[in-house]
Amino acid sequence: MRKRGFRGTVLFVWAAGMLLAASAAASEKFTVLQDKPMDGARRPAAGKALVYFVRTQLMGGAVKVKLYADGRFLGIIMSRNYVAYECDPGKHEFIAAAENAGFLRADLKPDAIYVVQVAIHMGAFKARTHFETARTGSEAMDEFLKVQPSLRAIETTEEGRAWAAEKDEEFQRTIARFREKGEEFEDLKLEDGFAAPPWLK
Repeated sequence: MRKRGFRGTVLFVWAAGMLLAASAAASEKFTVLQDKPMDGARRPAAGKALVYFVRTQLMGGAVKVKLYADGRFLGIIMSRNYVAYECDPGKHEFIAAAENAGFLRADLKPDAIYVVQVAIHMGAFKARTHFETARTGSEAMDEFLKVQPSLRAIETTEEGRAWAAEKDEEFQRTIARFREKGEEFEDLKLEDGFAAPPWLK
C-alpha cells in the first residue's frame, strides 16, 4: 500500500509539474499585471484619444488574439484582460487576428475615452474573433460593466513580440483573406466616446 501511495504521489506531483510548465509556456508571450486594474482616474493626454480594448468573456480563454493599430502590432490580449491604447484623434483601423480577422473602422475625437470588446464566438470548427463597440445601453457595454472590476492589464513580452514578428507573414495572410471576404467589420464613431470612464457612476 505504501508503494502504491508513493507512486500515486509521484504521479500527482509529475502531473502538477507538467501543468505548471504548460501554464508557464503559455504565458511566456505575455504578462498579466494583477496589480493593474482599469484606472478610473486616467484620462487621455490633452488632444489625444484613449481606446480600451477589453476581453470580457471566458469563452476561448486560450486563444491569443493579436491586436494591430494602423498596421502596427500592438500586442496580445487574453480573456479577462484589457489593453489601453492612446493615439491621435481621427481615422484609424484596428485589427484583431486569431484563426480569422476582425476589423474596426474608427473615427476618434480628442479627449475622449472609448471601450471596445474583443469578442470570441464559435465558428464551424474554431473560435473566431470580432470587435463590438461598447456604446451606452448596448449589450457589449452591459457585459463590460459586469466584469470591469476584474479586468487586468496585459503586456506582451519580448518573447511574444519576437513570436509575432516571426509569424507575421502567416498572420498577414489571414488578415488579407478575411479583409477580402468583407467579414467582421465594426465601426467606432466619434459619438461613441466618453468624457470620463463609463464605469464610473
